[in-house]
Order: sequence, then structure tokens, then C-alpha cells
Amino acid sequence: MELDEIIRTIANESDLDAGELENRILEKQSELGGLVTQEGAAHIVANEIGINLSRGASDAPVLKIENIIPGQNSVDIVGRVSRIFPTREFDKKDGSKGRVCSIILLDNTGSIRVVFWDEDVTLIEDGKIEEGKLLKIRGGYSKESQKGEPEVHLGMKARIIPEPKDADEEDFPRAQKRDRKIAELKEEGGSVDVVFKVIRIYEPREFDRSDKTKGKVVNLVIGDETGTAKLVLWDKDVELIERSLIKEGSTIKVEKGYVKVKWTDDGRINESELNVGRYGDIILNPSEKVKELKTNASSAPRKYIKDLQEGDVAEIRGALVDIYDNIRIFDRADTKGMVVNAIIDDGTANIRAAFYDKTAEKLMDMPVQRVLDGGISDDISKRIIEILGREVTALVRVKYSDFSGQNELVVQDINLTPDPKKEAKTLIEEVNGAKQQHEV
Repeated sequence: MELDEIIRTIANESDLDAGELENRILEKQSELGGLVTQEGAAHIVANEIGINLSRGASDAPVLKIENIIPGQNSVDIVGRVSRIFPTREFDKKDGSKGRVCSIILLDNTGSIRVVFWDEDVTLIEDGKIEEGKLLKIRGGYSKESQKGEPEVHLGMKARIIPEPKDADEEDFPRAQKRDRKIAELKEEGGSVDVVFKVIRIYEPREFDRSDKTKGKVVNLVIGDETGTAKLVLWDKDVELIERSLIKEGSTIKVEKGYVKVKWTDDGRINESELNVGRYGDIILNPSEKVKELKTNASSAPRKYIKDLQEGDVAEIRGALVDIYDNIRIFDRADTKGMVVNAIIDDGTANIRAAFYDKTAEKLMDMPVQRVLDGGISDDISKRIIEILGREVTALVRVKYSDFSGQNELVVQDINLTPDPKKEAKTLIEEVNGAKQQHEV
């Protein structure tokens, strides 16, 4: 194979251009003291970046996404990156830290998740792989996801080629329109852009990460003319709340956010949750406007427990009069879930309330991992004694339980230390409202 042909083959199979390759070949030849020809040095450079010129570009043809099935050992695909998910750290069996990140690739036959591990994640974090750009994967392998769908993983022999020169942009679908109304929010392959009003802001809180650093999180109730959802802000974005740049009533736009759907343990949708994530942006006071909010779903009114009806989304104020100590861990699609049950009483009635995941962690001041580690009986007892009888406010959804034959609450957020001044103001407004109705 002539040198020009070697350079052309390497360029087509990598993200290096001809000029860079010529320089690397000359450097390799010089490094070896001129003992090899430029063609020989080119073969060495090709092998260093994972291209075996002796067997051609690839033993496997480029597959269409619709033809990928679990169990394939050599998967070559090209697609457009439609979504990049946040990087996640995990503990390996040897005690070291690992990193994993996934993306969604599109071609004209469908979409598929591609999973990056450890060093390959750096390509995403360094911006070499971007949403909207083409990407080629050589030598990946496919397996079945926890949802029963094929996905591609990158092993030691895989090669990643951003913006491949031998792929035609026109052959691949463009990323779909990302604008969504709140009623349209669901887990999907692409990022979403959402404009909404902030209905309610709950108290920011700190938490401990697995690496012992501190993080911050705050939950918001957001709405538009189609419904409501939860917005979760993390770390630096929480400062927008703390600096009063985002207030109740503010109009906000989230660009390139991602959606999680929360499920109850009996398989029903709890709520849609919008996250900004690493690649998203928050736009304050956007040019887009929100129409009148859908009043029957967006106001999250303060209600007495005795007045709650199945399907209501409301805020309640009451006391924790009983907390069950049998914390339950269960399997979700991609992680472990946790649920704690309690009884809330507001003087008009009492009702069973279920706390899932983050709300359960907040209630018990205990992360899921701590529960999984075991040996927590004493800590649970101490926590129950600490918060039993405490007055709280909570955003809840009312559901009917076939098991108990009664309405129960799914707690979407809880404030364990409500502001007394704010509560006094709310009570005064309730009294004045009742007085006006009586006078009429």
C-alpha cells in the first residue's frame, strides 16, 4: 500500500487530517532513528490509534441501527448524536472509581443508546462529541439493556471517530424539534426545551455525595397552560434561587434539559421530573411567554386532609404522627428505589403517606446507599424520635389504594422546617377568605 493510500485510509478511519498524519509519521520515523521507511512508520502510527491496515478498514460492515440485536461482538455504526446524558460515577469491585456516560445515536432507521466507560467518557467531557454531530463507532459490542432493548457498549478494542469524513451529513436525520409543553414531558431520546412559570419553590437542602463532597438540590413546581411538573436544580443552579433570580411567578426556559418519569412501586406514573443536567441551560426571562396556567392542575392549593379527593395535587400542612420503621428497598429499571410510609394528621383527619426516593431520603436524613449497607436500626429509631410530631408542609398527590380501600398520599416534596411567618400569613389568608365567603 502506497503512503498516500495509507494516509487516506487512516484519515477516513480517524479524526486526524492528512497534515497531522504526515507530521506524526515523520515524528515516528525520527523517533526510530530513521530505521524504518515512511510507509513503515505509517503502519506503526495506524496501529497506535487502533487501525489494522493489514486487514483493511474493518471486518464488519457498518450496520443500520434497526439491524442491531443483543449479543453481537463487533458492531460498526454511524449516527447523529441526539442526546448526551450526564456522567455518573460508580464504585468498581476493586474499590476504585469508574465513570459511565451514555448517548443516543440516530440514523434513518431508528435510535440506540451507546454506553461509554472510563477513559472514553473524557471524549464527551472534552467536547469532542457533541449533540447534533455525526459519530462513528468501530468494534463495539451489543447487549440487552435493563429495558429489554439493544444497546451498544464500547470495550477495549472499540474506536470512536467523531465527525467521520466518510459519512454524508445528508444521510442522517436532523435532531428532532425539542420544544415541549409540560403535558408532553416524558422520557425520550432527545433533549427538550421547555418554557414555564415557577409555581412553588421548596427549601434548598444539602446532601453528601459518595465522594464525601457536599451537594445542593432544590425542588420546584412548574407549570404552563397544559399542566404541572417538578423541576430539580442542582449545585450551582441552586444559587439562582438563593440569589432570588428565580422566584415564584418567574417565567423560565430550560434548554437541552432531560426528563425522568417517576414511577410508584405498583407500576403507575407518579410524576414527570425535568432536570437541567450538565449540558442544559437555564434562561431567565425568555422572550417566549406562558399562557394562562391550567388552574385545575397547576395551582397546588393548600387543602385540609378531610377535603382531599382522588387525583388531587395539593399542599397540606400537618404533623407527622407515625412513621413506619420498615424502610423498603425495591428494584427500578436502572437503580434501587426506597419507600417510607408515615401518617400525617392536620386536625381535620389523618392519612397514610408514602415517601419515595429523594423524599424518603429527606424524611429519614439517610441516602439509599446507607440503607443498602445495613446496620441502621438504631439510626432509624433516633430519626423517628427526632421528627415524630413535627409540623411539616408537603406537596402531595392523592391516589386510591386498592389494598387499603382508602385514599393515600404520594409525597412529591416535603418541608420539614416550614417558615412560621409564611405559615401565619397563609393562615390569615385562609381565615379572611373564609370570612369573605361567609359574608357573601
